[in-house]
Amino acid sequence: MGARRIRAAVTLVAAVVSGALTAATAPTASSAPAANGGDPVYLVHGYNDSGKSDCASLWGDAMDYFTSKGMTRSSLHTVGYYAGDSNCDVDLGNASTDTRIKTVAAALANHIYDADTRKGQSVDIVAHSMGGLVTRVALLGSAQHWKGFPAAKLKVGDVVTLATPHQGIIDEFKYHSVQWDEMVPGSKFLEVLQAPENRLDQKWAAGVDWSLAGSDEDQTVYAGSGYDKDRPAEHKYRYASDADHDISHTNMRMLKPGGGKYNLRYWHASEGKPHDTTNGWAPLETAFNAVDRGDAW
Repeated sequence: MGARRIRAAVTLVAAVVSGALTAATAPTASSAPAANGGDPVYLVHGYNDSGKSDCASLWGDAMDYFTSKGMTRSSLHTVGYYAGDSNCDVDLGNASTDTRIKTVAAALANHIYDADTRKGQSVDIVAHSMGGLVTRVALLGSAQHWKGFPAAKLKVGDVVTLATPHQGIIDEFKYHSVQWDEMVPGSKFLEVLQAPENRLDQKWAAGVDWSLAGSDEDQTVYAGSGYDKDRPAEHKYRYASDADHDISHTNMRMLKPGGGKYNLRYWHASEGKPHDTTNGWAPLETAFNAVDRGDAW
């Protein structure tokens, strides 16, 4: 799936303008398309200070929506990595919040390589919060042949990150575990991740279609970090505040269509310009369409 992508590197305009639909290609409700060709979809959760995440609960809304749109439950693989995680389809081990993000990423990379890539199977990934960093490093480390990662590039078509701190978290909670500290702006982890050679327009990321979404109402990951402001990606989405929705950090992985439309600024690299709409997709609708539509944007 990823081989057909057209790459471009331009910058998302920072300001959100609330207004009417400005382009015929703007996100609007659509009839149910064929569901991503049947490729497996990995759902990777984010940071949990307790080290316990119930995958069935965390991803329940996403799985309900994705299956309603034609995906099979068997194609959806929730991923657990904390020792206290439960009800997850994939168990990556017994990590804690003091396990480095890179270590979790290597475990994810090795699982995808063994279960899918070496068999020629392409997969898609939808990740929330720190799960997007785990995903990004899994692909980066594999492509760069880092120690502990597969010695081959992973076969991944689409990656969607929802409220992922690509440029760091808002450090108000000050948990100060290893994982939390790696997500604080200025950390060595983020310095490496944001190095020019490790950005999404580089050779290691070729063939993967990246969709990044952030929200102005997110009090954990500011919107610009969520869509990786001033850095390249194929598709970016910035959710603006509105009176009808609570587009919080947690709700970015829970909100599905219903209850009105969204104030949204979206951008596709192939067009090179942003669009603003008050008729935008819900976050889970964005995630589904990103893995399902291929290059038909």
